[in-house]
Amino acid sequence: MIVSDTRGIVNKAIADIDGDGIPEVAIQSAFAMQAANSEGINWVARSGGNPEGAWDVQPIDRFETSHHVVWVDLDGDGALELVNAPLIGPGSLAPTYDQDSASVFWYGQENWDRGIIADADIPGVIHRVRKVSWDTGARDQILVASFEGIGLYRANGIGDAMTFEKELISRGHVGAAPRLGSSDVGSGMSNGQRILGSVEPWHGNEVVVYTESDGMWNRRVIFDGVTSGHEVVVVDLNGDDRADIVANDNSRVTSNRPNGTPGVHVFFSPEDPATGEWSYSRIESEAAMNGCVPGDMNQDGWTDLVCTGGGGFIRWYENLGQQDSPR
Repeated sequence: MIVSDTRGIVNKAIADIDGDGIPEVAIQSAFAMQAANSEGINWVARSGGNPEGAWDVQPIDRFETSHHVVWVDLDGDGALELVNAPLIGPGSLAPTYDQDSASVFWYGQENWDRGIIADADIPGVIHRVRKVSWDTGARDQILVASFEGIGLYRANGIGDAMTFEKELISRGHVGAAPRLGSSDVGSGMSNGQRILGSVEPWHGNEVVVYTESDGMWNRRVIFDGVTSGHEVVVVDLNGDDRADIVANDNSRVTSNRPNGTPGVHVFFSPEDPATGEWSYSRIESEAAMNGCVPGDMNQDGWTDLVCTGGGGFIRWYENLGQQDSPR
């Protein structure tokens, strides 16, 4: 057990930041959808060399509605920074959550002081922040999925002197809050060219692929039958050198929502992701799923999916290497 006395754990990120072969764990707790009720505690847990023993769990920051966290090397020095994306600004309230703007922060390992990537200038909700190797060189960049759409952030300088520039890739789904922007974004390669996959709008119904042409990112909805899209994974599942898109749906079939589509929706890329027909397979249709991670669980050379749902539900979908879908 890493920690036992926290409440409202919403997210975590795992990385070996000290090179001892045992990952450290960043944890976010005390989360609520209202800033007034969300202390937003950010922790870093270290094993001390023995993961089965007592862990040292250190609170490093408190900020309302801290909601998503990721380890990245922003300045390319080989030491990972921690990025924290609060869900909303302090003044945003249900049901639209658009009354205030949200920030994105970073923390260096030396003293965990809070640095600023975006200073209360992202309108409404930030749902996910993702590490990406967008440019050449040792630096990582981040993609932010929010009411604003999909934003790419690059760091300049090193350490505490870092500054950040934003490039807005797309506005995502255009509509009235809270149905706008992007819920999550992932990056992958298809025939040697980068593509992006997204679920739009926030907790929305659209699965979207972005392809680049003449310096512009073209948005294409490949499916609009998801009920409550939550996260997305962009990964080559069938070994054809074209990234596929996995969209999670955390809806539930209820009397008020009899047509809910919970589960895991997989879209296999055609030869041309910009114009071809994407092949669809729903590999989970009963459990509401929040997110998936790819990995070769049984070391057979095929990328499997491990997905999680509400209440601690975890399921492994084995990729049998046949045609389209994991089973």
